[in-house]
Amino acid sequence: MAKGDTYPVEVHEQPASDAWRCLRYRLDATLCYVPYFYNPPLSPDGRRLLFIASIAGTEQAFLLDTRTREARQLTDARGRNQNWAPYIRAAVTGIRPQFVCWSRPDWSRVLFWEGNELKRVHVETLHEETLHKLSSDQAPSQPHCSETGLVAFGHLPAELQQRMLRCDVEDVEDELQAGCGLTVLDSKTRRVLASLSTPFWPNHVAASPDGLRVLHCHEGSWRRQRMHLLDLRTGETARLRPQSDGAAIGHEFWMGANHVGYHGQVAGRSVFGVVNVETGLWHETPCANPGRYAGHCHASPDGAHIVTDGEATPDCISIARADEKALCYRQVCGHGWPRDLDQRFHPHPHWNSCGDITFTGCLRTGDGPEVRSYVGVLSGG
Repeated sequence: MAKGDTYPVEVHEQPASDAWRCLRYRLDATLCYVPYFYNPPLSPDGRRLLFIASIAGTEQAFLLDTRTREARQLTDARGRNQNWAPYIRAAVTGIRPQFVCWSRPDWSRVLFWEGNELKRVHVETLHEETLHKLSSDQAPSQPHCSETGLVAFGHLPAELQQRMLRCDVEDVEDELQAGCGLTVLDSKTRRVLASLSTPFWPNHVAASPDGLRVLHCHEGSWRRQRMHLLDLRTGETARLRPQSDGAAIGHEFWMGANHVGYHGQVAGRSVFGVVNVETGLWHETPCANPGRYAGHCHASPDGAHIVTDGEATPDCISIARADEKALCYRQVCGHGWPRDLDQRFHPHPHWNSCGDITFTGCLRTGDGPEVRSYVGVLSGG
């Protein structure tokens, strides 16, 4: 396998409901998966699909042409012993696992971490460049690139990340109060716009679509104050949706320039919430389904529907209308998520701007323990 190589992709249709069509894409590899849930895998025209695959034990970024059904290898990363503990404890060779996203607004490049270097590769010429280097005593988190080209990511002490190979975030929470932070840079000029120290491990670091604010969370227990907002114009940070009521919420993401979506538990009920970052007001809609199986949620481009990898049943992608008094999730298709495997096997549904929903699905091979993952695309709903 080498950068620039092309591979035929297996394509299978699987049952789907409510006028949706579901296609499964996979290489001849055990592991194929989409980027983290708030990073769009599909280009706006729906033709180019970004995903990660492991071939010969090395994880690299690939781009699938959904018309020709050929995948092209974009990276030839040589990183070693990379992980994202405690969520991905495997020692990964190649790119940092799951740390890949489109470079917007032109959609002509892809961002990825190789070791402690944030790199960018052109999807046509395959020209590669380094945008940012993180010091060796730090470990990065997922990158996110906004519609205005602002790249944001969090980081934490590398030693503590290595410790979390054997423990959870809560076990090192006190030590995470020092040495953590987030960075925001302009991908056009490579200028650092913000470098903020935080008294917690900041995750889900993402600039708003208008480039004015940076959403980030206190990684760890969802019962702590989870969501925070940095105003790039003033440099000030503020809490978003205070949790003095005992709410357990998380997996936040931008829904346009002025709203943030999230899900969790409030007063013993599963909810999906939306908070207005201008007013600070929020609205939380309970789920009618009693399952509480959701790992991640996302929203349609117009905010009219919510997609999740659970709620209706634990093994299905399901969708609900956002204007219902109680969200009644309806099953659309299966995803086969084995919940004992790491973050790379999570479905991470994303409702792309082209209207299609992408997710990672899993299949068990025969009667053995081996699991093969694939990239699922729902269209036509």
